[in-house]
Amino acid sequence: MKSRIIVALIGVPVVLACLLLDVADGALFAALVCAAFTLAVLEFYGMMRPYGPFVPAGMVAVALAPVFAWRAGEPGIMGAMLVVLPLTMVFAQLSVPRREPAVSMMATLAGVLYVAPAAGLAIVIHTSTGRGPYFVLMILAAIWVNDTSAYFAGRAFGRHKLAPRLSPKKSIEGFVAGVAAGTFVTWFGNGMFESPPLTGAEALMLGITLGVATPFGDLFESMVKRAAGVKDSGTLLGDHGGMLDRIDALLTTVPVAYLALFLFGEL
Repeated sequence: MKSRIIVALIGVPVVLACLLLDVADGALFAALVCAAFTLAVLEFYGMMRPYGPFVPAGMVAVALAPVFAWRAGEPGIMGAMLVVLPLTMVFAQLSVPRREPAVSMMATLAGVLYVAPAAGLAIVIHTSTGRGPYFVLMILAAIWVNDTSAYFAGRAFGRHKLAPRLSPKKSIEGFVAGVAAGTFVTWFGNGMFESPPLTGAEALMLGITLGVATPFGDLFESMVKRAAGVKDSGTLLGDHGGMLDRIDALLTTVPVAYLALFLFGEL
């Protein structure tokens, strides 16, 4: 518990500062995303070790996704992800030979496909308009409220398992409470603007979308961890686990938030 408090006391102000301070046109937030998501994919490859991924190739591609997105938007994300192909071939020649090279290549690509889109799209949302940082903050708030509400509602009222094979502690009752709470926070946060960027109906739709997407990020990572036989993706953040454990929900919520905001004409 002590390490959780320390991580929160340090991490929350750092994230808010990088998110809200207008430094070099968003470069500070891009650097934070680059560092966090690169560490996350490193932990993912740690769990994929039996399949022999070409770790440096995947890490470079993920690190470049927010950087390229910061300078070139959505095309930059695609460019960063394509970088993994020649890098994989290079490292296949330079590193220890794999017993199953094709499996190693697929494991490498899996990490990039899993982590890079959210890393890049977070930057696209952040830099798209003057309200970009507040959209990202809204996403983070919705995830936190969703997770917290689902946890306490599940403990108090949970009777029906949501996905017992992947995460036995998650309940349908907690899921519903999380979606409801996250939707309310999104709607309320939108209404705090002097001139709300979204209509009330759009804010509700965004909130429901984020609420449904949030647990799927955790469930997918749980599936990976169960396959790897580990409890946490890493030990970087003490009782919080690894970096991937902290950002797993972002890997699903950021892409769907981007799609929703694009359809609403905000990007």
